[in-house]
Amino acid sequence: METKTAQSSSVKYTLQGNIKENRTMNTLQIENNMTREVWLNMSTDKLNDKVFKQAGYEVPTDRKVSCGFPASGGRSGSKNMTVGTCHNRASSKANVNEIYISPTQADSLEVLGILAHELIHAIDDCKNGHKGLFRTIAVDIGLEGKMTATTTGEKLLEVLKEIVAELGEYPHAEVSTGNKKKQGTRNIKVACSSCEFSYRTSQKNIDLMSNAICNSCGDDTLTID
Repeated sequence: METKTAQSSSVKYTLQGNIKENRTMNTLQIENNMTREVWLNMSTDKLNDKVFKQAGYEVPTDRKVSCGFPASGGRSGSKNMTVGTCHNRASSKANVNEIYISPTQADSLEVLGILAHELIHAIDDCKNGHKGLFRTIAVDIGLEGKMTATTTGEKLLEVLKEIVAELGEYPHAEVSTGNKKKQGTRNIKVACSSCEFSYRTSQKNIDLMSNAICNSCGDDTLTID
């Protein structure tokens, strides 16, 4: 994605309150050994057919989607927690877009919403960050709200429910990273999810922060690792 001074290798998505419902994992998925990666890739195909193609776009067929923690901002409970990442083709020796959904996410509809967000970055190859073409596609397919932390519109939500009904629930249990004992004197990394700007500071200074505006690019996208 482009910044004011350089191109970053990935674009991250932060979670700020999407819709959640209480559902249980389909036992048939466990019996049939449906893995997270299989579910995510089957969901990608369905999103491409039911959402992106309907809006005039197409997801790259050679993209790779998996479950994995982001390089930064992935700690459970952190401000602007990163829940999804898309790496551009230049970052992969296979020359493909690599997408990762954070293991902290287990709700099927949430995961589909995050996946749709990251697939837009794949279509754009992370060239426009959360602006320009990214915003255009996001609005066209039914994502709403702040572009760095999109939420699912009602029309898109109905399609996502159809996909869950067809595939079953996301076969994954939430992994929390918030139970690790913190080192009292360790400086904590603050990083921007829109550019490569980062620094380390104390928890006391973080508690005094009144916003998440990046000093480099000006976007409201600072994350606490």
